[in-house]
Amino acid sequence: MKTALLIVDMQNDIAHPDGRLFIPDAAHRAEIMGGVLDAFREAGQPVIHVVRSHRQDGWDAERFRLPVFQAGRGFAVEGSWGIQPLQRLEPRQGEPIVVKRRFSGFMGTELDLLLRRALIGRIVVVGVSLPNSPRATMFDAVSLDYDVIAIEEALASAGDETRAANFKDLAAIGIRIATADEIIREIMRAGDRAPTEGTTR
Repeated sequence: MKTALLIVDMQNDIAHPDGRLFIPDAAHRAEIMGGVLDAFREAGQPVIHVVRSHRQDGWDAERFRLPVFQAGRGFAVEGSWGIQPLQRLEPRQGEPIVVKRRFSGFMGTELDLLLRRALIGRIVVVGVSLPNSPRATMFDAVSLDYDVIAIEEALASAGDETRAANFKDLAAIGIRIATADEIIREIMRAGDRAPTEGTTR
């Protein structure tokens, strides 16, 4: 089964200290996410970047966020510095960028189509903020019959109690909670088994 890495919402407005919606734990865990990303790239495994994007007036943002946008304090605004992926996790050529307007990376996007076209049946999820976009994306992935792996140290949140409660919920619906080291080892082994260009299994 092919496995893809999903990096969720690791953008300047959320994961950089100068961002409008900065979550310190995201910056703290960015290097761990970067290590997982490096392993996927080295092993030649698919990487997909899932990012938020909103109109400046917030017309496409969640209803509860509208007052923030109307006051001129919106985040992940189209064309802004804040919408850009964190430098450590910048996409490379050929890595799809899926733009979303809501918490889930699947809602109203081409993510499911991209995964199925690439014959990907398993996703590894990292990003921010665990109770919101990563969680919604993982729940939808389970509903769509993907195997899902959550990397414990690579999912940022506001506090340890919140993290523990969310991981308990994720595990209860069949999502595997793994460490970064476990996944890096598994992905590197998968890369070693993959056929090189011009060869067949």
